[in-house]
Order: sequence, then structure tokens, then C-alpha cells
Amino acid sequence: MKTIFLVLLGTIYLFLAMAMNAELIKKLYFLIGITLVIIGVIRYIKWKYHTFRMMAELKSASEEELKNIPHTHATIANDALHALLLNEQTKTLILAVREDWEAAVAKKEVCFNEIYEVAIVEDGHIVARTSNGLFSDSLLEEENRVLAEEAEIEEEACEEQEVSQLALKMVVDNLSDPIIEYIFLEQEDGISIEDDTYIEAMALCEQWYQKVSIIIKHYELERVPIRHWQ
Repeated sequence: MKTIFLVLLGTIYLFLAMAMNAELIKKLYFLIGITLVIIGVIRYIKWKYHTFRMMAELKSASEEELKNIPHTHATIANDALHALLLNEQTKTLILAVREDWEAAVAKKEVCFNEIYEVAIVEDGHIVARTSNGLFSDSLLEEENRVLAEEAEIEEEACEEQEVSQLALKMVVDNLSDPIIEYIFLEQEDGISIEDDTYIEAMALCEQWYQKVSIIIKHYELERVPIRHWQ
């Protein structure tokens, strides 16, 4: 607030300097005005630097905290607020999320044998899906059918294919929260599938899709056949 006041006051003095006829007063007002503006700009630069440095430290601390969660495989979002981890020793998949860099980490832990289905979902479209072969129906297909229909309508209006969200969705053995997801890419305005950012995000998403698919198939034979979701 003080920085804005200094810049504003300095600007007023500069305008007054231009309006003055007396050369001495004109020079004095100009000197005062330019000094106040320079001080205000320097204060703003210092504030921005301090804020950037503080945010960088918080982000680094958040990333370190996520990395310190016991795991054998992990991917951490660029904003250091989300992480997807696998722990082969405890046979668990962990989804770690925090609202901001100062918030506590919220973790969802799922045992490997409780993962029933996984899919790469792109703006409501299931690009690839693996499920336990003992289950005949898919929760993810039902959930994404409406979203896919809406996305198709929007796609018809676009000449170049763009993607707004790329996520990995999983069906797990949890009645209160059976579907969990990890977002690899989210762009409000959409991004071209030719863009390097999309290509990198899809490559990483496919790697994790393969990991979870292997886990599902590994535990497939340990289950009792179920024909339909009840």
C-alpha cells in the first residue's frame, strides 16, 4: 500500500511540474516526483523478489515433503501440490494432495489388490482402459459417457484438436469414494496435442497407466469372479 502511495504521489508531482511556469519550482517538483517514483519502483521490485523467493522456498519444502513419503515410484506435479506414488514394499498406491504450499498433505492410500480399474481420460474420453477381467462392467465408462458427449460437441467446433485435461482415473475398493484420479495436465483454454507440454504429459500418464495396469493384472487371479456391479 505504501509503495502504491509513493508512486501515485510521485506521479502527481510530475504532473504538477509540467503545469508550473516558474522554472525553479518546476525543477523542484520534477525532482521530488521522479525520486518518489524511483523509491516506489525499488520497493515494488524488492517486494516481488521477496515474494518470489518465499514462494520458491515453500514450493521446494512442499516438494521435499512429498518426496519423503515412503515410495519406490513417484511423480510430483510441477506446482508441488500433487503427487502419485507407489510403494512396492507395502504394496500401496498413494495419492498425496495439498490445497496450497502451507496446507497439510492429505493422503489417500489404496492397497494394490483393491485397484479394480484404471483408465487414461482425456476431456471425458477414455483413451485407454484396463480392468480386472473378472468384472464385466466399467464404472469409468458410465461416469465419462456424458462428459464424452459434451466434449464431442465442443470438438466439432475446433479445427485443431486441443485438450483441456488429461488424467489417470482408477476404480478402487472404497464405497465412499470408489473413483480417484490424478491430473497430469489441466489447461483452461486447451492445448494442442502437438504441443510439447501435452506430449510430455501424455508420455508420463501412459507410464503410470502401464504400472497400474500391471498391478491390476497381477492380482486378477486372486479374486472371486463377479459378473455385475451390485
